[in-house]
Amino acid sequence: MIMNKVRNKQIFSKHTKSSAAIISVGIHAILILIAVSFVAVTVIQKEDKSFESKPVSRSKINLKKLQVPVTIKKKKVQKPKLRKRIVVQSKLNQSMPDIKMPEISGVKGGLGSSSAGGLGETGNLGFSMPEINLFGVKSKGEKVFLILDSSDEIMKDEMGGIPAYTLIKDELVRIIDGLPPTTLFNIAIYERGKASMLFPQLVAASGANMKKTKVWLDPLNSWHEGMGAKDYGIKTLGSGGQELGTELIQEPIKIDSEWVRPVLYAMKQQADAIFVLGAGWGHQYHRLKTGSMSPSLQKKYDEYCKKAEKLFEEENAERMKKGEPPRVLSNQNDKVRTYFPEIRFPSGNVYYNYTPAEITEVLKTVRQDFKPKTVSAKSGLRKNRNKIDYTLNVIQFTRKSGTDFRQSEPFKKMANLNRGVSNHLRSRGARELNVPL
Repeated sequence: MIMNKVRNKQIFSKHTKSSAAIISVGIHAILILIAVSFVAVTVIQKEDKSFESKPVSRSKINLKKLQVPVTIKKKKVQKPKLRKRIVVQSKLNQSMPDIKMPEISGVKGGLGSSSAGGLGETGNLGFSMPEINLFGVKSKGEKVFLILDSSDEIMKDEMGGIPAYTLIKDELVRIIDGLPPTTLFNIAIYERGKASMLFPQLVAASGANMKKTKVWLDPLNSWHEGMGAKDYGIKTLGSGGQELGTELIQEPIKIDSEWVRPVLYAMKQQADAIFVLGAGWGHQYHRLKTGSMSPSLQKKYDEYCKKAEKLFEEENAERMKKGEPPRVLSNQNDKVRTYFPEIRFPSGNVYYNYTPAEITEVLKTVRQDFKPKTVSAKSGLRKNRNKIDYTLNVIQFTRKSGTDFRQSEPFKKMANLNRGVSNHLRSRGARELNVPL
């Protein structure tokens, strides 16, 4: 037993050195592995290299300047003047210059064979559309139709009298005289129950037609020595023209009074710019029932009529002595209201008044009925045409004391419904000899 212990101790002492060497070798191997792994990780985690580009300078080629001088001359083009400025002068019966304009012949679209020397109703010249400025109302059109009031209402003292009317008429002539010769036009005059038109159809604004217009309008409501209180209206027009009938009336209109009749003819002739110059809406109605006064009231009314008539004659006799135009009053009611403004007599009549919408529908119907079957060449300025392809413009001359809205409001609505413009000009009185401003 003892011998075995001694033997094991000897064996253990023999292998002590070798075991230490083995352990040392193992430790070194572990350290080597750790070192190797540390280097590998370090290599993998290295950042990628980045490259920076450097700007490259390139040589520039200097362009040579043009050696040959070039001179460009711009051609001056004179634009046509389409508008004419109105200058009002305070002169009575002033002379009008006779400007001769070139005649038109051989224009594409066809010339009419009327004695007036103008174009046919369906003619369309195809030139640029001129702009007309009439007493501040502007409108464009190739076919212009002008309508002027000649009734007693527009020549009353409150409206400026005959002298102011003369200046309005003269300015209208100047506007017509300034129309381009490529424009077609016509003119009509109206009073309460009558209307007259100069040309049977639209004519060119040529020198010959301008002269005919002046001859026709010059004596209209013009003051002259010895002029009577009834020397006014359509009967004072010059030579030429024709009276307009009532054949264009359509329901619901039964009476085409005053300005409505010439406007219907403007629709028939397919005018695209219509101007109405007048004192007001007028008597656009027909009578449904006729009333009557009591015998006592009728007797009193007749007495006032006699008194008013006497005062009217006396005033005009005084004016004639002074060389002044007469006062214009057409009927007994106007005379009574003028000299006895506080007196009012009920008539008892019942009327149906036409509305602007009703009159507009009649105008459109007449225009459609007389549209030409063959469409002529257009100027290209009206590609997007609405249902209403015209403008109805109104220049209303009102009393110096103020505007009568019963006369002005329907006119304003009428212009709006027909794509036009309405303007009200207030008079300054008869003796001032000024066009209403």
